[in-house]
Amino acid sequence: MKAIFYLFLAFSLVLLGVFVIIPEAVIRLGFSGESFFGGEIWRILSYPLAHVTLSHLLENLVALFVVILLAHELDLSMKEFIIVFFLSCILVALFSGLLFPYLLIVGSSLGIYSIFGALALQDQEIMPQYLFLGIFGIIIFLNVLYTVYSSSDYTQSAYHAAGFISGAVFISIGKFRRKKRILQ
Repeated sequence: MKAIFYLFLAFSLVLLGVFVIIPEAVIRLGFSGESFFGGEIWRILSYPLAHVTLSHLLENLVALFVVILLAHELDLSMKEFIIVFFLSCILVALFSGLLFPYLLIVGSSLGIYSIFGALALQDQEIMPQYLFLGIFGIIIFLNVLYTVYSSSDYTQSAYHAAGFISGAVFISIGKFRRKKRILQ
């Protein structure tokens, strides 16, 4: 079994463990600029582990499984997966913490959308890149529709889109750096 599947199993167990063992995980692990810049620096890495409800956790686990399958099929290495996931989570959280210091961020969906963004620009032979970008654009659009349907604010959709864009940017930078090394 490929190592990326072990990553999924380990991350799933951690997410389930945090949800069961730490009942106040959202309050203790969630990210806000106020808490982070106030000295609680662990929050920049812990917020993807905290989930508001069991359905929130299960939705993220299913999406994570789909992303892992796609990453496996499109040959996204485990190293690239981890780097894109966590760097996107860190970058978007820091930016959010500066702009909206009292907004609390929890859940791993931001990192999951960053992997979607990375996969949309990953080299692939399965289907043309414009189709992949279209499919992932539809995923973002459906997320916005769900937000409208559920009468929620657009904050969640904005963070998902920011995750998607940051993942695409990080994988593009990695591709550029690899091509640069080959030309030397």
